[in-house]
Amino acid sequence: MDFKSLIMNGRSVRNYKDTPVDAKKLTELEQYVSECKKLDDSIEVETRFFAGDDTYKRLYGIAGYKGVMIEAPNYLVLLSEDKPHHLENAGYVGERAILKARDLGIDSCWISYSDRNAVKNTLGIDTDKEVVALIALGYASSEKKIEGAGKTGDNYSQSNLSVSKGSSDRIALEEMVFIDKWGNSATAEVLEERALLDAFSYSRMAPSSLNKQPWRFIVDGGKVVLAINNENYSGSYANKIDAGIIMLYFGVILDVTMFDSKWGFDEIEKDYGIPENYKVVGYCNI
Repeated sequence: MDFKSLIMNGRSVRNYKDTPVDAKKLTELEQYVSECKKLDDSIEVETRFFAGDDTYKRLYGIAGYKGVMIEAPNYLVLLSEDKPHHLENAGYVGERAILKARDLGIDSCWISYSDRNAVKNTLGIDTDKEVVALIALGYASSEKKIEGAGKTGDNYSQSNLSVSKGSSDRIALEEMVFIDKWGNSATAEVLEERALLDAFSYSRMAPSSLNKQPWRFIVDGGKVVLAINNENYSGSYANKIDAGIIMLYFGVILDVTMFDSKWGFDEIEKDYGIPENYKVVGYCNI
């Protein structure tokens, strides 16, 4: 897959045609998720696909913004073992599934929910794994066009996570990436010298809940440290999903431009001067 092109053409679609996704494409997507690179291969994940109308009616009041569901012809439910960092892994795998769906010509949208057990029980999913992601799949309808980031109080199901071509609404590299310590802003020239400019530039385009873009990076020699802003979130789910998504965006570009990326979660004791409202969630050796 051409990850750079897929990221550049990213958009979140909340209005769909009635046309169901071709069964062969769903099978290809299912196989891709089962075989694709993950943050932690020891965490078992699986996908379940559900047809639109009945699923939409059953999940109405359970999933979506204030219970208002996104109506789509198909839905993907991602299930996971409950292990350390399984939600970061869910963000990583769920967004990778979205990129693959885009590669297959399928539009998509993250849908939020407040009760994972209610989703599982309502859909009759019999498994010990927990629901970690709900994603709408289909083909964008031109009848209604919604652009721009969601308003405060919205969530994944309501926030438009697409990126404008000019990326004018995206955080600047100098604000997102620091060298050696917090506040020592990186420049494009320095990042290019370290062969990291592409990875960080495409990371800027990652979607996030409420379009908060909560991530910050510190480049410390051969290590890239990721910190996430914990303020203005309703819970840890959004934080961890966002962390997994940004790890994917940085990682897939590193994979195609330099070498196979690997994220670690061991505690880092070094003092980088990170503010109290940010938390280190992982690091990538480069």
